[in-house]
Amino acid sequence: MSQLMCTTNLLILHVAEILKGGTASHIDELLKYQSLKFGIENIYALMPESQTGYLTNAGKISLHGFKDKSSRLSNVLKIRRKFQQLLKEHNFDVVHIHGTFTGLAVRLFFGWKKRRPKFVYCAHGWAFDRESAPWQSWLIGSIERLLSNWTDVIICISDHDYQSAVRVGIAKEKIITIKNAISRDFKSRGNIEWPEAKRRFLFAGRFDRQKGMDLFSEAMHRIGSEGFAYAIGDASAGEVAILNLPENIKVTGWLPRDTVQSYFETCDVFVMPSRWEGFGLSALEAMRAGRPVIASRVGGLPELIVDGVNGILIDPNSVESLVKAMRSISYQDTVVMGKASRQRFENLFTSERLNLALINLYRKL
Repeated sequence: MSQLMCTTNLLILHVAEILKGGTASHIDELLKYQSLKFGIENIYALMPESQTGYLTNAGKISLHGFKDKSSRLSNVLKIRRKFQQLLKEHNFDVVHIHGTFTGLAVRLFFGWKKRRPKFVYCAHGWAFDRESAPWQSWLIGSIERLLSNWTDVIICISDHDYQSAVRVGIAKEKIITIKNAISRDFKSRGNIEWPEAKRRFLFAGRFDRQKGMDLFSEAMHRIGSEGFAYAIGDASAGEVAILNLPENIKVTGWLPRDTVQSYFETCDVFVMPSRWEGFGLSALEAMRAGRPVIASRVGGLPELIVDGVNGILIDPNSVESLVKAMRSISYQDTVVMGKASRQRFENLFTSERLNLALINLYRKL
């Protein structure tokens, strides 16, 4: 640990409004590294109380919560109050803001102040880049462009996110691309029981329109007795769960990260039929486990998946394309593509690169 400590430590606060899914995995990576780099006494976090269990690397950092059992706009006001209290008690050097609603809470109420910490903002996928009415996308893009004036640096998690930010008029000098990443080493726990003589498919994420759970459900209906799938997750952030799942899908609910890894290790193929995706961290977790990925050709996913090499890219919003891909992957394909997945992860997406880039950014600020 002494080799990782720096002569000049930074006091850092991470703030998030929601943790389920990829955001928790991302923040976990940062907390673990930065606690070693700067000392646990210099790392703070403001997180939703009901979801802090998703952070497995929080350790003994100073973790503060806000009650998040109401609406998301109510969460914005609660973050504002807790954040204001923390600012009075501590002289933070950097505040790392995670997510759209967190970005609204922190930057709208505090970004314009002359004496404040440096604000680093990451939307983890732009809200204006999602499936919505044109006027909604325009409005959200306009708000993000306004709030960017009260931000020191905006992190884009993919090349796609960077181009989307430029498209809505966010100044290039405000933006930096630091792609998502995860650590090489991971723990897995538990023996996963799969039916014999069936293709093993895995889905992990919110059961909502963005993640394409309805597409996956219909695809499994058509696959029928050929395959079996576990679906890890449930509805979150006010989304409505997909109902009437076929019998060849078993829902597990949200699971501890080391248990999820056991599912990645034992499936044949990971399926991610998202309708929009800033990056796609679950696909990266599958790649780390050496598994091929079937994913929609949207957002940042083509930056992870090379079609025909470590997986298959399918047409967005197409059950037919999804079923064709699921049926086309042979056992030999899963072996060859799985090895390619692990190699691509090793070459481009390990957490060492992510953490070093962030530390350099913090120090530059």
